[in-house]
Amino acid sequence: MRKSHKLYCFSPPVMMATLLIEFGLAVYTFFKYRQGLFGRVAATMLAALALFQLAEYQVCDSQDAVLWSRFGLSVITLLPVLGLYLISLISQRQHFLRLGYVVVTMFLLYFLFVPKETISSLCGGNYIIFSGPQALYQFYAAYYFGFLIFGIWESIEALNKVSHRALQAVLKWFVVGYLSFMLPMGLAYAIYPPARYAVASIMCGFAVTFAIILAFQIVPKYYKYSAKT
Repeated sequence: MRKSHKLYCFSPPVMMATLLIEFGLAVYTFFKYRQGLFGRVAATMLAALALFQLAEYQVCDSQDAVLWSRFGLSVITLLPVLGLYLISLISQRQHFLRLGYVVVTMFLLYFLFVPKETISSLCGGNYIIFSGPQALYQFYAAYYFGFLIFGIWESIEALNKVSHRALQAVLKWFVVGYLSFMLPMGLAYAIYPPARYAVASIMCGFAVTFAIILAFQIVPKYYKYSAKT
């Protein structure tokens, strides 16, 4: 592959560095906020992001790319619903969550148990390309981006209904956090055609910014509010 067709910010060493950052944030968040449900779910999200980076690294470095592809796709499937669940703890509304649980269960069963011939991954050197039945992955993309958008929408809706400034700050940081990886991915998708074949890999690379926001803005501000009520 020519140099002009590479995104070096997603190279395997960067994958490993991102893994260490996200794993460290997961451990920090769990031990600092483990006594609350919000903190445990947030730590689970951070751990899932880290585990996906591990899976990507292993796709390129191990002899069992299919196993690691199954694992990686499974853990990132949880992320949109976990994020919406955190937002629901603030909004006190569970819009689309039951649907999300059903869809997540379906995808998990598929990724874990379908024949290996239907799951394919390619190590591009700087990102991973996952492929499979086109209709399935179109549905998967609709689920993934749909629930991210639901999360932003639910956060904005809840801003008009919660009165405490700390909770309003949490919701605003959720929107900022989501946009911090969705907008760069959208830009890469628009101007860098090879990125269109590696959306999961590249978006999760950008999501390290969300991980930092989650650990150092969203969770602390939520517990600052909880301590006062």
